[in-house]
Amino acid sequence: MKKPVLAIVTLLTFLVAVYAPRFVNPWLGLVPGQLAPGLYVLYMALWWLGLPLLALSGLYGWRRAVPELGWQASMGVGLAMGLGCTLPMLLGYLAVFQLTSTTGTVLAGSLLRGAVWAGLGEETLFRGFLFGQLTRRVRFPWLLTILIESGIFATGHLYQSHDLASAVGVLAVTFGGGVWFGWLYKSWNNLWVPICLHIFMNAWWMLFDVSDSAVGNLWANVFRVLTIALSVAATLWYLRRPQQPAPAAALVA
Repeated sequence: MKKPVLAIVTLLTFLVAVYAPRFVNPWLGLVPGQLAPGLYVLYMALWWLGLPLLALSGLYGWRRAVPELGWQASMGVGLAMGLGCTLPMLLGYLAVFQLTSTTGTVLAGSLLRGAVWAGLGEETLFRGFLFGQLTRRVRFPWLLTILIESGIFATGHLYQSHDLASAVGVLAVTFGGGVWFGWLYKSWNNLWVPICLHIFMNAWWMLFDVSDSAVGNLWANVFRVLTIALSVAATLWYLRRPQQPAPAAALVA
């Protein structure tokens, strides 16, 4: 299929998945924030995962939809990176902050929405689908694509701000996070690496009384920077190995 067609289908699918719920929700009488966590995840998955899978099935056939989305790589590698690289956050927050006062089913629901779904849904849609299709199939420059999708990713977190200063902080942090996650996906060719890092970073942030927004305070960011530095070091080591096996997610063009 021609690249312009692929680009149009990819961009339209992405835009519909991100923005259509804002128009459909009032028509359906839905307030996503008031849904039970499980229902919220299911509802959002229909948009953020279902639409990309439908589009990829139409473009390449249903057998290739999952590999095209980036889920075919080793989950074990992603889990190892996610757990290993976020240890500075877990241990640092354990030493500096108090555990959250939220417990039980409320905490479980918050982690399902804010950690598990945020990592799986956002990384799949933004990195696996949008970034993956535009760079691998349409052959957009990878750095330009990362900057574009990171900008959209950042604006989606502005709800965490309450004034101009906090908005600038949220934009800066989430934009940088989008660039970093995109670089990790490109470097490892394994979507589970950014997915698991995203999940565990959000989970440790939520398990302790760190901050109500993505900006955080001094100690929150000290341990977050250590996590990022550890992931960068591990990725550079991976890229500089003398011989690398063919990535599990490699696709036939």
